[in-house]
This record gives sequence, structure tokens and C-alpha cells, in this order.
Amino acid sequence: MKNYRLALFSALLIYTFVWQLLLPPIGAAQTSPQTTRTREPFGSSLKRPSAERPASSSVEAKQQRLEDESGLPQPEETIKVDTLLVSMDVVVTDEKESRFITGLKPEDFLIVEDNVPQQLATLTLGDDAERLPRSIVLVFDWSGSQLPYLEASIKAAKTLVDQLTKTDQMAIVTDSIFLLVDFTNDKKRLKSSLDALLKQTKNGWHGKSQQFSALLATLRELIDVKTRRPIIIFQTDGDEFIKLKDPPGTRSASSDTYYMSDIYAEVERSRVKIYTVIPGEKLYGIPENELMPRYRRVMDRSIDSWFEFNKRAERPTKVQDMPDNIVYMIMSRFASNQEAAARVAELSGGWTEFLDTPERAAAIYGRILADINNHYIIGYYPTNKERDGQLRRVRVHVRNHPEYKVHGRESYYAAPR
Repeated sequence: MKNYRLALFSALLIYTFVWQLLLPPIGAAQTSPQTTRTREPFGSSLKRPSAERPASSSVEAKQQRLEDESGLPQPEETIKVDTLLVSMDVVVTDEKESRFITGLKPEDFLIVEDNVPQQLATLTLGDDAERLPRSIVLVFDWSGSQLPYLEASIKAAKTLVDQLTKTDQMAIVTDSIFLLVDFTNDKKRLKSSLDALLKQTKNGWHGKSQQFSALLATLRELIDVKTRRPIIIFQTDGDEFIKLKDPPGTRSASSDTYYMSDIYAEVERSRVKIYTVIPGEKLYGIPENELMPRYRRVMDRSIDSWFEFNKRAERPTKVQDMPDNIVYMIMSRFASNQEAAARVAELSGGWTEFLDTPERAAAIYGRILADINNHYIIGYYPTNKERDGQLRRVRVHVRNHPEYKVHGRESYYAAPR
């Protein structure tokens, strides 16, 4: 009977902890600084149909922008060509992924679309910000679950801001579906806004854990692939995933309802590169014998951080006293959240890093910047001229170097005319 009561009490404690993380103080989003914009209020696109349903005007406009898109600024007078120039970002590394391979020429690349070889048409280097200016969006999760990592992450993000070029623009979006800063190259404004976010957190406010919704709004409203190179840094543990899981059976026909499959589809249809940064240790895809020790360790640290931040008395129970099934039931949900956050990066041709200790934040953001600067932006006119809206699979290789690894998006949708 004693063990049963302990297990029941532990479960109630943890569920209370989880839901308190998900419910921010009222008014948190309204106090964040915001720039004046002429576009519709940020997040308004979430009330329009999703990417998997009949295209809305915004989606149609995006598809139109993709036509004849080379990834470079276009002259005022252009000749319309009835074809699609596919532009993709790739990074080439050695076999151990420890070194970027630079200095490659157009003749070094081999492109294959749906098993058919293609002819390279354009090649631009990622650090050529003059020819291809970059738009970087930081989608930042400042919900309660991020407390142990927030200060180090904001410091690292400010370091990234310092290294922006004069042609770069950056925007910051929070997990409250809030545009904290619209696109700007004003480094002082960007850094002061990040400082304000940290100050609000220390005063007890935090975000609404709507990270995937904020990402979807960013893809629909802030991405311009015609004249700029779009990049998203998505820092979150993905705890909105459980709310957006696709329901079994028939889905709702409501125009303002969207699920994870809609978000994945929007990522695939976009031309954006996403880097996901997940605070905490990796909880999915780990060996079975390491699973429960890691689950218990991560849960123990998270609860300690929450009690410390909220200045509560010492918690009445320890994770090591909880039965395995209770720990597994709770932590496996967090593992699913992480996997979903990593999935959006994978679909975009990006990658995921785990911020397992706050001290690693600077190194991770430094790696993102290095990756951005060492890209090759390749373009080709596909031999398949059909604009059927179908998914095309693409593979890029380096000729005569099978040991090199090419990292990047592996598919695109042939936008209808």
C-alpha cells in the first residue's frame, strides 16, 4: 500500500510540474518589445488553411515566387522562362564530419533527381552575403522548461548577432507566437530585446510553449526566398508536440486547425534551412540499457531546476523512489517532443544539436554560423518539366570523392504554374 501511495503521489507531482511549465503567467507576451510593421499581425496566417489542404492565397503566392527563382536578387527586367530553377543549400564535409570541404567547382558536383542525372546551372558560396543576403529568424522558446539554459542561450545568440554581416537581417520570434523583433540589421536592438527577454524571465514570466505554431507562422509570413537566403534557428524542447499530434481517423475541416503533419508539409514546401537546438540531453534513439538511467537523471535535474527557480521548499520525493513505469510514461513524452523538433530540421536539410549543458551554447551557435558560411548554393533546371506539385527526390554527390559527405535538403515540390 505504501508503494502504491508513493507512486500515485509521484505521478501527481510530476504532472503538476509539467502543466505548470506549460501555463505561463498572464500577460507575458503582451509586454515584449515589438517593432512597427505594415503586414498583418504576426500569427494571423494560422487561421488560414494548412499546407495539405487547398492552397490559400499566401501559399499560392509563395509557389509563384518559387517560379524562375535562382536564389539571387533578380534584375528589374527579366525574361520569363517556362521552367523552374531548383536552388538548394548543401554542405560538404569529410567522412568523419570534422572538416568542411571548400574550394569545390561546378564540375565537381553531380546532381541526381529521381534517379535521373541533372546539369548544374549555378553555384554560389554561402559566405557571399553581398550576392545572396541572408534572412535569419531565431524562433526562441522561453517557456518554463528552458530555465536552466536560457541565460547561456541568450548570451550565445547575442554572439551570433555580433557576427552578422552588413547585408544580413535578423528577426526574433518567441514561443508565444510573438514577433519580438521584425527583420533588422540593428545589432543593438536585437541584443537589447534578448536582454529584455531574459529580464522578464527572471521576473517570473515565460512563454506559452507554442513553438511549432510559432514556426509555422514564421514559414508562412516571414520567409522570402526570391531575394534572400532564409535560415531559421529553432531553439526548443518541442513540448507543443503532444497538443498537435494528428488525430486518428478523419481530420477536422476547420480552416484554423493544423497538426504536426501540416507543419512537416510546410517545411518540405519551403526553401528554408532549419537548425534545431534542443536544450537538455537527448532522450530518443538511445540504447535500451541507457534509457531509464538517463530518464531518471534528466527528470531529477529538471524538477530541481523548477523548484529552485520558483523558490519552493525542497520537494517531498525523489525520482529514484519512483517506479520505472511512471518515469517511462512521463519521460517518453518528452522524448517524442524532441524527436518532432529534430524532424523539422531533417526535412529542411538542416541538423539538430543538443544543448546538454548551458556551457555548450556558444559552441553550438558558432557551429551554426560556420555551417551557414560554408554552404554551397547550387541550382539546376530539372529535366522533368512537369509542374505537377509532386515531391521530387534529390541526391547530390561530389565526383571522384565517395568519401565526402554532402548534407542538405533531399527533396522539393515542383510548384504548379
